[in-house]
Amino acid sequence: MGKKESNKDRMKKKKVSAIKNNLYFLRLIWGISPSRVIYNFVNVFFDFAMWTFYSVTFMQFLFGAGENMRSFTEVAIFIWFAVALSMGANTFSAWYQNCFVPRTDIQIHYELNAMLFQKVQTVDLSCYENPEFYNTYTKAAVEASERTKSVLDNCAKVMAAFLSSFFVIWTMCSITPWALVFVALPLVGNLFVGKKLGKVLYDIEQESIPAKRRMDYVNRVVYFRKYSGELRLTNVFCILRNIYKTAMEETIATARKFAFKRSFLSIVKSVLMYVLGFEGMWVCAAVLAIRGRISLSELVVLVNAIVSVSWMLNDLENALSSIFSNAFFIENLRQFFGYVPKIDESAGGKEPPQQVDSIEFKNVSFRYAGQEKYALQNINLTLYRGVRHALVGINGSGKSTLIKLLMRFYDPTEGVILLNGVDIREYDIKQYRQRIGAAFQDFALFAATVLENVLLRESEDSIDREAAVNALKNSDVYDKIQTLRYKEDTLLTREFDNEGVELSGGERQKIAIARAFAGQAPVVLLDEPSSALDPIAEYKMFEIIAQLCEGEHKLSVIVSHRMSSAAACEKIFVLENGKLLEQGSHAELLAANGTYAYMFHKQARNYQTEEGGYDV
Repeated sequence: MGKKESNKDRMKKKKVSAIKNNLYFLRLIWGISPSRVIYNFVNVFFDFAMWTFYSVTFMQFLFGAGENMRSFTEVAIFIWFAVALSMGANTFSAWYQNCFVPRTDIQIHYELNAMLFQKVQTVDLSCYENPEFYNTYTKAAVEASERTKSVLDNCAKVMAAFLSSFFVIWTMCSITPWALVFVALPLVGNLFVGKKLGKVLYDIEQESIPAKRRMDYVNRVVYFRKYSGELRLTNVFCILRNIYKTAMEETIATARKFAFKRSFLSIVKSVLMYVLGFEGMWVCAAVLAIRGRISLSELVVLVNAIVSVSWMLNDLENALSSIFSNAFFIENLRQFFGYVPKIDESAGGKEPPQQVDSIEFKNVSFRYAGQEKYALQNINLTLYRGVRHALVGINGSGKSTLIKLLMRFYDPTEGVILLNGVDIREYDIKQYRQRIGAAFQDFALFAATVLENVLLRESEDSIDREAAVNALKNSDVYDKIQTLRYKEDTLLTREFDNEGVELSGGERQKIAIARAFAGQAPVVLLDEPSSALDPIAEYKMFEIIAQLCEGEHKLSVIVSHRMSSAAACEKIFVLENGKLLEQGSHAELLAANGTYAYMFHKQARNYQTEEGGYDV
């Protein structure tokens, strides 16, 4: 008994959740466009009202005219009234669907996306590394505007279909109580059998998701430009085709698995709705008319009403099913909007100092969520103003994780990071990050102008333009930019404009490096700044970086697996398996003959001069 009650309670909670979620989304749309919500409900109610009017009231009046001795004038006036009513409803519907909906769809789509864009800025970086979170909420974000019409229509349909079908059923029962029997059949067919059929369709959809995701992946790979080279130069398409074929076979297998149950429920629903419902009511009405129990007008009303009420109940069942399916999507959206980040960017805090004297990692350890192994363990190091620092280590050594902690994309699991002796968690996070000029290895160029790609914001005045131009000069890409048609106002990429420019890998990396210097930040962070450069360009780049970071005003960090990059720095930190193994100058670490010396000598052939020495 207790188990049954708990199941009942769970179902009740599920229903309440569906109602709450749909009301939540309605309130969301109301906040964007109240008139859209109002007019949508009016339009749906008009549709059901006109349906009810013509299937019951109109037929009742028209075929009862002779029985009730109505005059021709009365009938004509009523018909003209019905025509005027119909024209008014159709005119409103045409204006609503063709003029009002397209305009407000754009508005709602824009506002919802603006809210999502704003929220996504606050989501922790760890969320992007959680596939379940990422897949669920990005799907909700993509579908947000698409679900607007469904939520509005179905909420309105539930109310309109319920009221309309209640009126029609009441009219039928006033003619004969037998109508209840034939109304109950499509009611059972739509609400009971239809619900089970909907559950089967939902199960098919859920079981097909993994296979459909693989099919979508193949579609993306085939059509995206960045994969086009490998697809043409190799036989990787055979692998992709097999992935697609296997996924397709899985979707077919899922469809076959539920085929009998789906067919059986569809047949039962059709029999209850059409064979027993429609035809049963027609036979019953005909028998009652033959026996003189009902009039001709009542016969016509019963025949029309059973068809109307069946379709109204069908619409009610479909709307209810959609409300429950929409509830799952809205739940994801609610959780996304309600997500409380671990690192709250709106929390405020102290203003960081304009001059950064030191950044200290004190007993810092870090472990990613769901991982047992620590990515960093007991890191103790200090970065000083006026010193060029290098972080080196093989892939997986912990360099990227340390940088993420420095940028405060994550907070340490243990220990503390201090800026000028103050825990960085006490600073306003946005202002703190503005103190760091960063160029990342996995940088991206945007479909915007060169100037905007350097500043990563709109240029507000001539000072901004001058800062960007100087950064381009310092990163040794200014001369190339001057050869472009619109110079620093040239649009990068051909995503939206055929006159856009595609830069080489090295030129792109120089744009990314220019970003690090454009803001005049006291901390400069360069992640693999020479990975796309040839040896000559790399040498020139480090000369420039050395000059820019020279003196007492900059705290600079270069992250690299190239020993030539590290050798140009004054303090080198060597990481391995999340631990700080060594630290010191290039000469000190070579003399220690440890991990750094081993890595350097492995790459030594890249630096050897003709005399056999090292050109570092």
